[in-house]
Amino acid sequence: MQQAQWQYDAYQLGLGPQGYTHLMDMSDLYQQALQDVTSREGEKSPKLLPPLHGMLQAQCLISRYELRESDQVLEEDQRINEPLLRFKGYRADSYQQGNAIIEAISGIKQGPATEGSKALAQTLVMLGDWRLWNGRTDAAWQAYREAETELAQTGDAQAAIQQRFGEPVALPDIADSSPLPPTVDPQQADVMFAFGVSEHGQVQDLKRMDDNVADDRQASRLMRQRRRTTFRPRFAAGQPVETEKLVQAFDIQ
Repeated sequence: MQQAQWQYDAYQLGLGPQGYTHLMDMSDLYQQALQDVTSREGEKSPKLLPPLHGMLQAQCLISRYELRESDQVLEEDQRINEPLLRFKGYRADSYQQGNAIIEAISGIKQGPATEGSKALAQTLVMLGDWRLWNGRTDAAWQAYREAETELAQTGDAQAAIQQRFGEPVALPDIADSSPLPPTVDPQQADVMFAFGVSEHGQVQDLKRMDDNVADDRQASRLMRQRRRTTFRPRFAAGQPVETEKLVQAFDIQ
């Protein structure tokens, strides 16, 4: 688990010329951790959840990794770029791998001690996020609506639905996966910007709201990252809707 986290950190820091190799190693190490825990604890142990979440995080990064023009399977000296060829296999299998991981997480969380509707709703939201992340929009909406139906059967239905669907959520909704730093109170911020999220989960009308010229480079980088972010949109009456005038502030010192 620690080695897998190191590979993630190395990827985030841009260490080495081929970032995709860190993602493959990250995925493999979490898979090894899963097998180790399974051999000792069984296939339904809650201790399987950390490596499973790590595997899903790796699949999110693998599926969205952008290859450079210089990343060619056949190199200039006519040798096969074996790591790249292997990575393309990982990416081709990524969507199905993610589905299998979410199914495994669901099987553990829906044990006898778990509240059924909320556990199923959580899985359906995770499945919807994964589908939306991979551009399968119609299938994502279906999963979200099924999740809302499950939450409607709980004792605190209104609060539970509001928590999941009351505002846009940046994807992937996995701990430590955001490319942006944590948000802060606007009074403590170096950089602040406003934007909207369309009913399709895309950022729109992104504008910078501060005048800190010294932070122009960092602000531009943050805005580029936010512009590329996919969101789970806000839902109302079972339908995705547009959200306007969201404000985020960052301390980047």
